[in-house]
Amino acid sequence: MKIFSFLFRPQYLIRELQKENNSLKMRVVELTDENQSLWDMLDEIKAADEEAMNYSSLLNTETIGEA
Repeated sequence: MKIFSFLFRPQYLIRELQKENNSLKMRVVELTDENQSLWDMLDEIKAADEEAMNYSSLLNTETIGEA
């Protein structure tokens, strides 16, 4: 019986490694999506920060004279 299990062990290991490989591929896709979302959020934060700086500089300006 040991010889029988020994003969089929490589196929079992191959199947298990294929399952793990597929699982890791799915995880890579999930992490890539999450990474892209975080980069998009960073771009939005930078744009909002620049807009806030512009608004702040407008608030700090004083009028020179009346129109």
